[in-house]
Amino acid sequence: MGRKQEWRGARHWGSGLAVVAAFVAGSAQATTLADALIGAYSHSGLIDQNRALLRAADEDVAIAGATLKPIINWTGDITRQLGDSSSSQTGGISNSIAQTSVALAITATRQLFDGGADRSRIEATKETVLATRSALLNVEQLVLLRAATAYFNVIRQQEFVALSQNNLRLLQQEFRAAQDRFDVGEVTRTDVSLAEAAVAQARSNLAAAERDLIQAQPNSPTSWGVRRAV
Repeated sequence: MGRKQEWRGARHWGSGLAVVAAFVAGSAQATTLADALIGAYSHSGLIDQNRALLRAADEDVAIAGATLKPIINWTGDITRQLGDSSSSQTGGISNSIAQTSVALAITATRQLFDGGADRSRIEATKETVLATRSALLNVEQLVLLRAATAYFNVIRQQEFVALSQNNLRLLQQEFRAAQDRFDVGEVTRTDVSLAEAAVAQARSNLAAAERDLIQAQPNSPTSWGVRRAV
């Protein structure tokens, strides 16, 4: 009975060691988070869209401010007449006629008073710019948060796979050891069956971890640099 307790205790100790190793490996891989954030920020269509909205809001301020400036209009017209003319005074001889006339008009208008409506519109467009800029900052933070969440999700799933692989290897060794002990009569068939069931469960856990990793990888920001982003 003492040997059986020692064997089970070793299994839990090995699992705990695998957990520690997983966290250590995760800390080492976290140094590439900056690259993931840069890739997400540089390839985000959502950020580009909000930047375009901010540029449009800035242009609205310039358009609204133009109403307070003088407006100068000018028109020009050039007319040229060509033809032949004859009269009794010239004895029926035709003379060529070429006449050119030029007209130029310039008008300037400036609004002197409108009750402050134009200035109110300018201030309103400026507030719209501030609101749009704030929305852009929120979108940037959202994109970076999603990138960090996706990155750490992939890292976590990778560590789950590594942990499941380590546990499976450990349980397989324990299963072989249980079979050897059973052959020499140190443990019962029940102990061997329990060890075999633990190996089967470990295989199932590994398959689930690998599935979760595959599901997490398409959303990983580490691949955004070569395809696109949010």
